[in-house]
Amino acid sequence: MMIEPLDIVLYVLAFAGIVPTLIGLLTVFHWVRPQHKPADTSNRINAIRLWWFALTREELFVGLFPWLRGDEHENMEGDDK
Repeated sequence: MMIEPLDIVLYVLAFAGIVPTLIGLLTVFHWVRPQHKPADTSNRINAIRLWWFALTREELFVGLFPWLRGDEHENMEGDDK
């Protein structure tokens, strides 16, 4: 029995779809899990809002995480310059 080219394409697509599916499941898990104090433990909308800000508004987090300013190579070198 020979494997058809279409079967190979379908197997590759199915395998490639595993990573985005796992990322999506991880995202949904973090949306529905209980929040830790001091955050409101029942407010799911804030969890989704924080997720959205982290994806789309990186500049809001530079003050909290200074490593966001630099290139990864610069971050690895640190204060050794």
